[in-house]
Amino acid sequence: MKIDVENRDNGAILHLEGKIIGDGVARFRHAIEEQINSNVSWIILDLSEVPLMDSSALGTIIMAFLKLKEKKGKLVLLYVQKSILEILNITKLNSMFEIYDNMQSAFDAVQINQ
Repeated sequence: MKIDVENRDNGAILHLEGKIIGDGVARFRHAIEEQINSNVSWIILDLSEVPLMDSSALGTIIMAFLKLKEKKGKLVLLYVQKSILEILNITKLNSMFEIYDNMQSAFDAVQINQ
């Protein structure tokens, strides 16, 4: 699994590549926590290259969403693949997260609260 962090304004875009399962989840959690602890006010998770994630990865996203919300920040999902979208729909998490299919819309969404 590969994680590229693009810091922009007062937030971060995490470009993720590969399956977020097993050992990759710990790296994913660490990358997200590092951003939250650096006081970003928003995170965009680019999932365009993520074909699969396990329940621990979903838990990490929920944790990040709640921590940012607590700080009046925001987390949104970008380019969610069909297999992950199905998991979000089945678990009803699709109603929790804002999901976008283009970068500008996602960026606009996180900027609204700023």
